[in-house]
Amino acid sequence: MKRILWILMLLVAVSVAAQLSAQTGAAKPAAPAAKPAEQPKFKAIWERVAFNKDIDLNAVACSGPETCWVAGDKSTILHTADGGKTWQVQIGGDPDATDRDLMKIFVLDAQHAWAMTSSGKILGTRDGKTWAELSTVSGTSKGVWFVSPQTGFEIENPRSTTETTLNRSDDGGKTWKPIGTCGVETQVDGLPRKLGCWMQAAQFLSPTVGFMGGGATVAMGSHVAAFGRTIDGGQTWTTSIIPETKHVITGVHFWSDKAGIVVLEKGESVYWTTDAGATWTRSVKQRLWPSAHGVGEGKIIVSADEDLKQMGYSFDGGRNFTTRPFAAPARVRAVTFFDMRNGYLVGDHAMAYRYRIVPIDYSSPGMIAAMSQ
Repeated sequence: MKRILWILMLLVAVSVAAQLSAQTGAAKPAAPAAKPAEQPKFKAIWERVAFNKDIDLNAVACSGPETCWVAGDKSTILHTADGGKTWQVQIGGDPDATDRDLMKIFVLDAQHAWAMTSSGKILGTRDGKTWAELSTVSGTSKGVWFVSPQTGFEIENPRSTTETTLNRSDDGGKTWKPIGTCGVETQVDGLPRKLGCWMQAAQFLSPTVGFMGGGATVAMGSHVAAFGRTIDGGQTWTTSIIPETKHVITGVHFWSDKAGIVVLEKGESVYWTTDAGATWTRSVKQRLWPSAHGVGEGKIIVSADEDLKQMGYSFDGGRNFTTRPFAAPARVRAVTFFDMRNGYLVGDHAMAYRYRIVPIDYSSPGMIAAMSQ
């Protein structure tokens, strides 16, 4: 009897425990709290770093993230070693002067740079500070490009839109000797043609690898983009045309011996290549014309509209561009990037801006929002 009673009590206890478990439910681990969205810590800006006198600035080139030279009107050359916080006048700098305007500048390193007037006068520095007149070339010159302190190239078009003469200097720009003229063998309407070509821009990645871009005339008033490449320091060039184009190349920007872009007619269109110009593809780009272009290692490409206060950004090697407002107070003349994080633009009335990445809460007078990768 006692054994039966004990069994009944045990069954009742088990039943009560089961009911309590059903009512309360098994304890479950709490779901982890959702992590708050990580806020950006940095942003890209164009920071105002203008010169303090009313002189139009026409060209800019850099030897480091914060070390740059600017060429401007009134035979002006400016230098900064602190990213534009301060500018030193190396020559010119007088708004009332009547000296020739300097339109182009090329920087090889922190000691060697060259500048040119629109009439072809070439100036140079060998210490990064003191400038001297070196030579005068044709007023049709499109600029100089040096691969060493002594060896440089200059392209000019003495025959207008017929063919370019490529000149070479082996004494730092004091004297120049012609080493060839530009020609291209191609097909037009299925027929073989040998065309003269005239070049507008060049770039050397190394003492041996270089590129040129310009145009070739296929008929009266009809042009096609022409491209040249050298792998032996400019001694010989392989030339070709970009099919189905109607404008000339005005800008050449390569970041490796295979990958780069060319700009047609100052922004009418942009073409990219990954095989050294064997094939070209037109980029998806809102037309910003006329515009100046700067490239930072191929990881950022900027197209700054000269007049419409817009700026195009590409972060995929020029395949696509995104356009943003750019409230520049004056006309943009030139853009350059030393790397993907440091760029500069200059323009009329001593306007100068520096592109850089700053903390999200950073602020400075007149800064303009930019895009970053």
